[in-house]
Amino acid sequence: MEKLHERERDEFLTICREHGLEESDKRLQVLETFLATPEHVSVGALQRRLRTRGQHLDVPFIAETLDLLCRYGFAQQTSFEGQEVQYEHRHLGWHHDHFICAKCGKVTEFHDPEVETLQRRIALLHSFTLLYHKMELYGICGECRVERQPVMPLAFVLPGEKVVIDRLLGGGEVQHRLAEMGLTPGTEIEVIKTGGPGPNIVAFRGSRLALGHGVSLKILVSSRGKNSRNNG
Repeated sequence: MEKLHERERDEFLTICREHGLEESDKRLQVLETFLATPEHVSVGALQRRLRTRGQHLDVPFIAETLDLLCRYGFAQQTSFEGQEVQYEHRHLGWHHDHFICAKCGKVTEFHDPEVETLQRRIALLHSFTLLYHKMELYGICGECRVERQPVMPLAFVLPGEKVVIDRLLGGGEVQHRLAEMGLTPGTEIEVIKTGGPGPNIVAFRGSRLALGHGVSLKILVSSRGKNSRNNG
């Protein structure tokens, strides 16, 4: 990887000379810090990394240089759902996909030859010429999964998760009303929408159900696949 970075550094300097780009020494600082950053990085995050290396460059200059890196094929801009624009390396001959944590926003790159082969095979079956592709898988990273409480109110569950109702809080009237809806301990539900304006939306038994935020706080759920009270 070090040799790859050296080659990309030399190529960038050549481009700076050929195209008359000014302040190539400062742009090189941005490139070297960017290449030394293995994960995806925003303009602000890259500025902070530059400062730790004793290089104080302003945000507009860093953003402009990153755009140049994208223009000349050294980087590419990525925009994941609910996150600010980030930049990642664009090494020649290398493709990867992404896991994105819906809780902390962490982006993890992965490469699987079987996935690449399967995508080309599917494209061929549909007589489709595959030029490029981008796969983003949203879920919860290992660190966030460990930090999560085993049982939590439904209102705090992320959209897309499937959970099991552990128990119901509130008085007898609330519990009776929820039971009439079919929301009883042991019932598995899929969360469609939580947070934001309007009700929380869940799906179970093939139907959608709208629940107010207050009611959602009274439904305690577990993601462990069965009622937590039976797990000791």
